[in-house]
Amino acid sequence: MIDAIILAGGKGTRLRPLTFDIPKPLVKVNGKPLIEYALEELERNGVENVYISLGYKAEKIMHYLDHRKKFGAKIEYVLESKPLGTGGALRHAMEKMQRYEDLILVNGDTIFKAELGKMYEFHKKNEAFITMGSFRLDDIRGFGVIETNGDRIARFIEKPDPKEVKSNIINAGIYIISKRVLDKLPREESFSLEKDFIEKIYKEEVIQHFPIERFITVNDIEQYKKANEEVRKLAGGEI
Repeated sequence: MIDAIILAGGKGTRLRPLTFDIPKPLVKVNGKPLIEYALEELERNGVENVYISLGYKAEKIMHYLDHRKKFGAKIEYVLESKPLGTGGALRHAMEKMQRYEDLILVNGDTIFKAELGKMYEFHKKNEAFITMGSFRLDDIRGFGVIETNGDRIARFIEKPDPKEVKSNIINAGIYIISKRVLDKLPREESFSLEKDFIEKIYKEEVIQHFPIERFITVNDIEQYKKANEEVRKLAGGEI
């Protein structure tokens, strides 16, 4: 399986007071930090090398992972000296990797289940620029929304007014990124991958979506409470 990058540098200001003393990826849902869910899902999919992009309170994440448990994947850290946004963090990590191949990109604050091997096969078959994990939600507020034409993304809008879109398919923050992406990323030091890049380039490149099986995100206290309830219900089976 191809290598993966986890974006884990955000402050999680909307989760305060939970994130006053710890970074968002260490916020626990049903007793387990968010970043551990992401690592376990990557490991389940056979990912052997994971690069974790860190910023806010990076030392706490490194200390936790270095002392917690042994994951099947090899973990390397990429440090941001200042906030770079999702796009800047991706470019910084790709440059630090010095391995310009296709890769998996995931957000470190998402509990998900996805067949990444099949997603990558789909990506390669269609020679896609980006393949975006997608999920249907009743409430799309606060998410990037995908309007589709078959498997292709016909329109992508980052966090639109729900009244302005007809789709309930959202960007789950799970991607297969072509190695060609690095050459086309904006040169600004800090930028949003979604707003400043994908929202503009979907008309030029093959960007497609691939439905994932589970998507639980934690962006604010309300979502945090719902996530704990949902994960507890799933605890009898595989998370």
